[in-house]
Amino acid sequence: MNYIVIGEPCVDFVIKKNGDTFKSFGGIIYSLIAMSVLADKNDVIYPVMNAGEDEYDNIISLLGDYPNINTTGINKTKFPTRQVNLDYTDTTKSERQESSTSPMLSIEFEKIKPFLELADAVLINMISGADITLDTMKQIKNNFTKKIHLDVHNLVMQTHKDGSRTYIHNDDWLEWCTSVTTLQMNEHEIKVLTKEKRKEYHIAEEVLINSRKDVKGLIVTRGADGLSGYTMKEKVFNNEKFIDLDKQDICAIDNPHYLDATGCGDVFASAFTLDYSKNNDFTKSMHYANRIASYKTSLQGIGDLKKLK
Repeated sequence: MNYIVIGEPCVDFVIKKNGDTFKSFGGIIYSLIAMSVLADKNDVIYPVMNAGEDEYDNIISLLGDYPNINTTGINKTKFPTRQVNLDYTDTTKSERQESSTSPMLSIEFEKIKPFLELADAVLINMISGADITLDTMKQIKNNFTKKIHLDVHNLVMQTHKDGSRTYIHNDDWLEWCTSVTTLQMNEHEIKVLTKEKRKEYHIAEEVLINSRKDVKGLIVTRGADGLSGYTMKEKVFNNEKFIDLDKQDICAIDNPHYLDATGCGDVFASAFTLDYSKNNDFTKSMHYANRIASYKTSLQGIGDLKKLK
């Protein structure tokens, strides 16, 4: 099978809880390498993305170590590769603290279109929030009839002039969320997704039922608290059939060899996309992705991702 992976590469500077810092490529690179390692022998992964000329050769060289990654969809741009600081030292906060340089240019639909004809599934990971525009998202949906998985990620983040990043709602959230087959976001992202700060259940209901779009499932990841998956289900009450939400809660898998959580959501997205594209079983694919993401916490940086399989 053939897979398109859309998103933005970046250079991560990770500050660990003990104060140690390490540098690694990040962003969509986590999704690409994880998918490459987990894929079947004959699967081919096509990254379609922009890469700054400052890091283009390094990225091509890195991905060249993975024979099933075809790099013809990577475009060299003059805009520099984004740098991201990920600070885990403040243990009083439930999340890492982030700062970032400006996002790269959005990838245009015309750059994506030729690869849609090859693809069996598409993974879109909004690493910067500007990886593609909503118009491009709609064009992908209109020109591709197979599975599309979206990681909402930084669609709900804004970068300030000083590089700091904070959550912000997305006015077009429903259009984004209903232009795909399946989607994921973490518990913090879904809380700020809407201006009205709608409850998680109501967002799932709007996306899966009220929109009348063909969205099959929504996943909310919760770190150490596991994850939840929402789907539509036909139910019966007093002999009357109706469509309602079905929620499945899945426990996190404890990893006694924990090292680093950076990239876990990106790895989860790749594992889920691969498995769901092959078996069409939403629940099974969530469990599979959960196991893979848990194991990833014992690995540090993209170099260790080869150990996923």
